[in-house]
Amino acid sequence: MNTLTLRTRSGRAARTGPALCMLALLAAAPLTGQCGTPDMSSLSELPPTELNASSLQASTFQKGSLNTGSIAQKGANTVASISQEGANNHATVSQTGVDNTAILAQYGAGNDAQILQSGSGDSGDITQRGNGNHAKLEQYASNASASLNQFGNFNQLSVTQTVPGPLPPIIQIGAGLKLNVYR
Repeated sequence: MNTLTLRTRSGRAARTGPALCMLALLAAAPLTGQCGTPDMSSLSELPPTELNASSLQASTFQKGSLNTGSIAQKGANTVASISQEGANNHATVSQTGVDNTAILAQYGAGNDAQILQSGSGDSGDITQRGNGNHAKLEQYASNASASLNQFGNFNQLSVTQTVPGPLPPIIQIGAGLKLNVYR
């Protein structure tokens, strides 16, 4: 514990360190509670008993060079996996909700893929084999599922689901193919 010693006019030592330290700490400490502009959107709608950090599972595997992967999850009982083999591949998974699963696999070079899910019971997977492919899966409904597959080079695929239910698997085979699906 740090102690500050001051001398009074009479020459006696006065130990005021603990009191001054406590006063400084109280003055520097922010007030508890909501201050400034609270971000109410960051508060979860889930009961505290369901918010267990151990219920969030994330894994990544990277082989090659300059691959990047990002996983962000909020909720409970969610699973996300990114597997990348090759060079300069980019993958992003973002999930909010309960019981969601996202699996992303990239083999080749220069591929880009995103899975964004907000709901409960969503399942999405993207597989890319080739070079320069771009795929994006967005699911904004509960119990939605989709499987996106790209085999070839320079293909573009975008799927947005706003209603529950499964989407038949989408497979792109070839080069320079483009597909946008909104459901």
